[in-house]
Amino acid sequence: MNLHLTEQHPDADESVLFLHGGNVAGWMWEEQVAALPGHHCLVPDLPGIGGSVDHPWTDLATTADALADVVRERAHGGRAHVVGLSLGGIVGIVLAARHPDVVRSVFVTGALLCGVRGPTRWAGLAQLPFWGSPGYWKGLARAYGLPAESVDVFVRTGLGIDRDSARRMVAEIYDGGPAPHLDGLRDLDVPVLTIAGERELRTVRGSLDEVTRRVPHAVARVAPRMHHVWSAEDPELFHTALSHWLRTGEASPVLLPVAPARA
Repeated sequence: MNLHLTEQHPDADESVLFLHGGNVAGWMWEEQVAALPGHHCLVPDLPGIGGSVDHPWTDLATTADALADVVRERAHGGRAHVVGLSLGGIVGIVLAARHPDVVRSVFVTGALLCGVRGPTRWAGLAQLPFWGSPGYWKGLARAYGLPAESVDVFVRTGLGIDRDSARRMVAEIYDGGPAPHLDGLRDLDVPVLTIAGERELRTVRGSLDEVTRRVPHAVARVAPRMHHVWSAEDPELFHTALSHWLRTGEASPVLLPVAPARA
């Protein structure tokens, strides 16, 4: 599978693989990539989306395997730091579980790993018929807090998503598709940081434990005051957390510890 790929700073040192969310494409990482001139950045468009719209989404495993090939072929030393948000966070976790040999570290946020049930599931599925409406994507851009200069490309990306790919993708994730791959994380011996926005849905925050209980050295943190797409909501905060992680392999002090579960 020849995914659309943007490559920046090829002469820099260690490689970083950026994996985008489900309603956007690789362009969402432009600001973060520009702020990391010391890292070789690989930014694919995931199947069925953006420049990879002609490569339909089949499943998480196939996507993770294709990305592992990208890292082996293009990353320095055949390994990369994996950075993912939302869908990209899910794919990043599955990539690390299936191909630990290509991963230097894992930094994922908003990774929904437990499936979606009840009203949240039905509300999410009910939105699919509206994906052909520009007004739907404009409203979503406002809800995400995207900057004005990103709205047009966000709308174009949303309207261009392969609908059959979107249905398969959403169904797989909502049905708990990541779960069968998670036990592979036990073989992961690189730094792992999993994050949720403080104002995210409870289902996303609940996924933090799915990683930390399988990877004893994994760290879970909360992004203060942030919603789901906090790379757009507060790019400076995101960059501070990410650059600290890439530099030290430790969670940045700007992130909060996870509050203990209530009895």
